[in-house]
Amino acid sequence: MTEAGRARPRVGVGRFLILHVGFFVYSLVTVFAKQAGVHTGMPRLFVVFLIAEVIALGVYALLWQQALRRFPLTPAYASKGIVVIWNLMWAVLLFHEQITAENLLGAVLVIVGIMIVSADAH
Repeated sequence: MTEAGRARPRVGVGRFLILHVGFFVYSLVTVFAKQAGVHTGMPRLFVVFLIAEVIALGVYALLWQQALRRFPLTPAYASKGIVVIWNLMWAVLLFHEQITAENLLGAVLVIVGIMIVSADAH
């Protein structure tokens, strides 16, 4: 029971799945945006990546709305930081960028922050 005398909503695996699939899709928006930017001189590819970006944003918006219906608000918003981890992964895997010690430290801080904010949600 919470201080107000009400039971806290339980956070199940399905709720986490909706939340994190949404964040995964949202991380793809940055990939499509970067690709659109790289292909500005190639109108067809630019438009393809731009359309992919808009579609990914639409899918993310739908998943985010479903997650907010089922998930406590504070940890849901705090968990959005996990997109930083996805973006680091995309940077290495797709764009062959180097990850620095500062990037890793920032990622660790994001994860620790999410854990701290979300600890009370379970």
